[in-house]
Amino acid sequence: MIQSTNPPLVFLVLVSIFISFPHAKAQTLLAPSFQSGASFTMGVLNFSEAGAAGENMAWDYSSVVTVNSYNGQILSSSPSQFEDDFPNANWMLESGGAQYYYNYGPDVFEYYGGVEGGVSYAYSDSEIYFPYPFSFGETWTDTFENVLNIFGVETHRSGVVSSEVNGYGTLDLPGGVHVEDVSRLSISRVIVDNAKATGEVTYLIDLDMFYAGTTVVPMVTHTHFQVIEGQDTATQDYTEILQSYLVAVDELQHIETETDFSMFPNPASSKVQFVFTSRALTFNPIDAIQIRDITGRLIETLQLISGINSGVIDVSSWAKGVYTATSMRGLENISTKQLIVE
Repeated sequence: MIQSTNPPLVFLVLVSIFISFPHAKAQTLLAPSFQSGASFTMGVLNFSEAGAAGENMAWDYSSVVTVNSYNGQILSSSPSQFEDDFPNANWMLESGGAQYYYNYGPDVFEYYGGVEGGVSYAYSDSEIYFPYPFSFGETWTDTFENVLNIFGVETHRSGVVSSEVNGYGTLDLPGGVHVEDVSRLSISRVIVDNAKATGEVTYLIDLDMFYAGTTVVPMVTHTHFQVIEGQDTATQDYTEILQSYLVAVDELQHIETETDFSMFPNPASSKVQFVFTSRALTFNPIDAIQIRDITGRLIETLQLISGINSGVIDVSSWAKGVYTATSMRGLENISTKQLIVE
């Protein structure tokens, strides 16, 4: 996620449907079902308007192009270095070297605070985003507060969160991925930081998120982020879209600056989209993706087209199993990732 210089204010829990979890009906959000070690990659793109709220909607994101990406992993909150600061949390989200502590159900989706730069800021009154189950047309409001250290200054934080499930329908993602039973969730957060030395700062955060089934992170998130400090106002708007989801891995696979491509969905059963980062195309140009089976046999080659940063491979006729996707520059292997066909 795009990071601000302030402590975490943006809703960090994101999504996916590309795993075989039980699906909730779109009209109701149920507590997520996942395993410790589940990891995901989110793509970031310039802000786009969220589709309209309502019943039986069709939301289309099939043509979006990401400009950046980041990884996250969800682990049990215990054992962890700061678990004593968050005794009521059951899960920890790790992303960008920071840790954020949550309760992902079964009754509520709740945030307890986090750890950034080795500094822990546990909420004295947690922030409950919404209850489970949470159905179409229902609303929720909760207050929260804590005392934290911002750049060496003791700051009192208070706020209110308001949530509503205001839509359901279908969702189309890049690569020809079509998802049924999708819920649209809107969350508004008003956060006020007050410190004697620096005065008052207000943060207004509006989120529109699209969830499917009982997955733990959203498939699409639209963020409008506004900072009000005295007479000055600054805004930040961006959209995030799920690029890949792994049910459970031993350790977080961080995306480095040299990462040259992402692929999603993974696991896949029909079409897989490959997105090539601008850095790869500019500084470390690649010209093809080679897919090989477990024996090393070349199955298919995706050639890059100049000026186009994505491509699609149809795997619907492939045997189920584990494949490797390797980016190539001439005969040189640049990087290799695992692709699961199911």
